[in-house]
Amino acid sequence: MRPFAALLLVASCVAGCGAPARSSSSTAAPAGTPAVPEFELRLASGQEREGWVVMPVRGGGTLMVAPTPLLTPKDIKNAAISSNSGDSLILNVREGNRAVLQAATGDHMYKHLVFMVDGQVAYMALLGMPLNRQVAIRIGPDALTMDEAKRCLEAVKAHGGGK
Repeated sequence: MRPFAALLLVASCVAGCGAPARSSSSTAAPAGTPAVPEFELRLASGQEREGWVVMPVRGGGTLMVAPTPLLTPKDIKNAAISSNSGDSLILNVREGNRAVLQAATGDHMYKHLVFMVDGQVAYMALLGMPLNRQVAIRIGPDALTMDEAKRCLEAVKAHGGGK
């Protein structure tokens, strides 16, 4: 695996956002509605924006979240859990999705991003540089749980991504 120093998500998490993982059984979509992707990366804002949705953030508070995701499991080439400089979920973006991701995040510098698991905001960060080929999501007390990270790995595999 390539070192992830080329792209680094500079993150600042809301205190207490590392709440215990929710049961996946509580996220089943009602019959006739599309299933919620296992995880998503979305733009977010502390200010109101037309078409964006207010969502609660772990640990309290809310953010306005973009209606469409930047990344879902199908957009990830492969993923791994890394222990370099603390535990992180490393998502390697498929080549065809990199330009769109870079353009969207380049226009959103020093603003919020959220990483959603099962339709819920699991992690909030401030974007420190445009994202392109790799996204690192911290695992730990103020971030994803290890269980959530492992479920994200399984979702990538289920959508054709290798390890």
